[in-house]
Amino acid sequence: MGPLRTGFRYGVVAVLVALAADLRFLFVSPTGTPNWILTAIEEYRTSLALAAYIFLGILAALRMRPDRMEQGVPYRALLLRDGALAATVGAVMVGATLFVVTFLNATVFSDTIRDYAHAAAPSIVAYNEKVANRLNDPPPVPGAAEIEQGLQPPKLRDLGRSIANFVMRALLMGTAGAIVGLLRGRAGPDRDGRTPDPPYAKTSEPR
Repeated sequence: MGPLRTGFRYGVVAVLVALAADLRFLFVSPTGTPNWILTAIEEYRTSLALAAYIFLGILAALRMRPDRMEQGVPYRALLLRDGALAATVGAVMVGATLFVVTFLNATVFSDTIRDYAHAAAPSIVAYNEKVANRLNDPPPVPGAAEIEQGLQPPKLRDLGRSIANFVMRALLMGTAGAIVGLLRGRAGPDRDGRTPDPPYAKTSEPR
């Protein structure tokens, strides 16, 4: 399967991860969700989402097989190029999705996010205090107002930061895909037991 189709397939999954992470307030109930789950979502969602993007980019590079050979180009070079391309396609899809979601969160969903932050902050504080009470030397626990402030919706000016994150994410995922392609090329023959012959190669049989 070519890099564009493979990247698109895994990019769709990455887009779903992005939507789940950044629109969590639409389906997560701050009062009906256990405090530890709510706290874990808010503390680790960004890191877990980024890890999922990179993992999906690596999977795309692993599943990709060049569908077009080029004369004079080694197969391992094609793996490197197409692995980077497949991962980058997913990164572009995620970046465009997050740009749109950031705009929606700053405008359409801003009031919903404020309500979510106001309801979620006391639950997060309660869990943090419970954990701190089990420690001999607990660190200061942020108050509800501080946590609520950290959960506020983005501003329109944050769209610029979204674009910068988009570029960095594309570079990171593209590099991961290129590394996977390079490792696949160094591993030797393809999984069918041989290095595929390009379509332009001709064989001659002895007469």
